[in-house]
Amino acid sequence: MRLTWIAVRRDRTTISHSTTITYDELLQTELGYDALRRFAQRIVAVGADPADYVYLPVHPWQWEHKTSITFAADIAQRHIIQLGSSDDEYQPQQSIRTFFNRSEPSRHYVKTALSVLNMGFMRGLSPTYMAATPAINDWVYRLVENDLVLKRYGFSVLREIAAAGYHNRYYESATEKTSPYRKMLSALWRESPVPALEPGERLATMASLLHVDRHGASLAAALIRASGLAPADWFRAYIDVYLIPLLHSFYAYELVFMPHGENLILVLRNSVPTRVIMKDIAEEIAVLSPATPLPPDAERVRAEVPDDEKLLSIFTDVFDCIFRFLSPLLDREGLLAPAEFWSVVASAVRDYQAATPELASAFAKYDIFAPSFALSCLNRLQLKNNQQMVDLTDVAGSLQFVGTLDNPLVTEAAG
Repeated sequence: MRLTWIAVRRDRTTISHSTTITYDELLQTELGYDALRRFAQRIVAVGADPADYVYLPVHPWQWEHKTSITFAADIAQRHIIQLGSSDDEYQPQQSIRTFFNRSEPSRHYVKTALSVLNMGFMRGLSPTYMAATPAINDWVYRLVENDLVLKRYGFSVLREIAAAGYHNRYYESATEKTSPYRKMLSALWRESPVPALEPGERLATMASLLHVDRHGASLAAALIRASGLAPADWFRAYIDVYLIPLLHSFYAYELVFMPHGENLILVLRNSVPTRVIMKDIAEEIAVLSPATPLPPDAERVRAEVPDDEKLLSIFTDVFDCIFRFLSPLLDREGLLAPAEFWSVVASAVRDYQAATPELASAFAKYDIFAPSFALSCLNRLQLKNNQQMVDLTDVAGSLQFVGTLDNPLVTEAAG
């Protein structure tokens, strides 16, 4: 498909970008001279000055069903001018509203506002919220690139390097700050992983590891068999590049990501995960320590979370939400029994801790080998409010806990 492009009044638009690029430079790279000239001619044709406008990509469905109707007054006043489609063809990714450029894969991902209810949220993008997005990404990128442990494991992030969002003054004067009406017309640009690929490397969403085909066979098992490695060796390679960087980010900085399958890109060589790339940075990270220094523009990612809930970023998000489903798939296909699965995880964690003695006090304070952890009931959040699972200004306060789960690093690995 092709994206719809519009021109929006510069004085009604929030633009933000990384320190490494300007928004105009980005558009020149992404659109090219011919498209930019065509868009400018369209603005002149309706009697307006291109210098007064900013170009913004829109999901075609959003334009047809939402923007052209809900923003009709702004369109009539030429605060918004439809420009047509760009030349490149895009493919929606698993997250529906983030697009991969099929014509020029090295160009950036484009993420657009989409006013549909999906997984507990209306999938809009707030212009106000995104104003700090590039600054947050720049900070995370610098931290990751300068950390020797993370570099050793090949961990990297895809930066969201620019964002733009239109402010509809009618809705902003009539609604609360969190209203979906304020999040209907924005977009951001995220780096593509393709330029960083080495010869022989290929990409896969980590969510695909849990895919099971109509014959009951999992992709994870297929990759293990194709690699020629012993199952435990393949799984250890995966744990080293996925879990260990998450642990180090937590123990070294109390920086936590949202490490679900759709947010992780696996880099495979000969069917073996050799490194991972994290995406969706600004909206889905948190810094849980008051001691970790943050630039002023990134301060909003700091969160107050009780000490006994901090490690749930691993226990819940990785053990309960990923490994709990992966382990039975490998067991069913005769590759790794649960005890061996969790023994590999435990060994990788112990090896990391032994190699990082400077963090011993953090390992003791937040014990990943604790016998149990609180059961965070994610489904209950959607049942309670399927339009907003959690309050994004107080995620920790929104969680619901019922009882505990045995820690499989203790129970399964020991068994």
